Amino acid sequence: MANNNALLKLTEERIDSNEALQTFVEQAKAVTIPLFPETVQFTDSALKYGAALVTVDTKLDTYGNNRDIYKNESGGYCLHLSKLNEIAQQSGIIITDSRILERKTDEQGRVVFISHQVRGKLRSIDGSIKEDVATGKYDYFRDKEKYSKEGQIKSRRTHAEALAESNAKTRLFNKLVAKLPTSFTIDELKKPFLIPYVLEDKDELLKGLPKEDQLAIKRDLARKRLGLADTIYGYNSAPSQQKQIEDAAVTVMEEEEPKKNNLGISTEEENHILAEEFRDADQKERTEKILGLIELKGYQDPTNVPFTAQRIEKNSLDTQIKFIEKLLNLPDLVEELK
Repeated sequence: MANNNALLKLTEERIDSNEALQTFVEQAKAVTIPLFPETVQFTDSALKYGAALVTVDTKLDTYGNNRDIYKNESGGYCLHLSKLNEIAQQSGIIITDSRILERKTDEQGRVVFISHQVRGKLRSIDGSIKEDVATGKYDYFRDKEKYSKEGQIKSRRTHAEALAESNAKTRLFNKLVAKLPTSFTIDELKKPFLIPYVLEDKDELLKGLPKEDQLAIKRDLARKRLGLADTIYGYNSAPSQQKQIEDAAVTVMEEEEPKKNNLGISTEEENHILAEEFRDADQKERTEKILGLIELKGYQDPTNVPFTAQRIEKNSLDTQIKFIEKLLNLPDLVEELK
């Protein structure tokens, strides 16, 4: 597999134009299977493409299969339904309906035909919601004509329902995202899939607000930092208490700091705001951010226990946000070595 640092760098990219998209895809082809479209309409400046990785196990059993892939009749390899579901999840596809439309059996009750329909939706880069439907089929009599090995025909019949659903989902994913091939070589699958997903750049949204609204948001974040989040909305506080809380929050925001950025806030406060933005992100994006910061800062656990996605994700949301803030406040590894 490609160098982990090179792969991690791809997941940190934020793409906001077709020029950037084309450059990114060309670079990504060397180490991944990119599923990005060729061109799109970037009409909302706050919406950008991020990239997620989905790896495939290429170690095969004696039958030429494993949990991720199976060998097809042409000698290539197809993705199991579980791996297709993983790709869909990373891209942000939501399955809204999945059902069998038609199921036929023979006189012994064995399946001979299945038609499966899947509906799904995906947020587009222009902010619209794209919805579509696709159908997949399993046909025993077609298999009898197509395949010569009885064992293969029997195996496909055993997994008839899953095959029909998998065909439907593959077609749906091809409609909602860039075309996903149906067959691969083992060498191709040694490279991970690079999955596009739409994310909202909260920094860009903040820039578009009037200055007084920006200050109000910063005050709200200061209240959260003080542990006074509930009082923002007036819960369990009298008017006089609310005034004291607001004054305290303003004081926190107006304290002099040794380092200020161009918005007039300290580096530490800016990092706090950046960390808080990941509170509304999905778990995948938070995990990738933490792993990326650990790499960037050269951070090591004092107990020498390695950081993994599983270790990060078993912690509470608050713990993850505090850890992001802690990492942001650390110097970059390169700066530390100067």
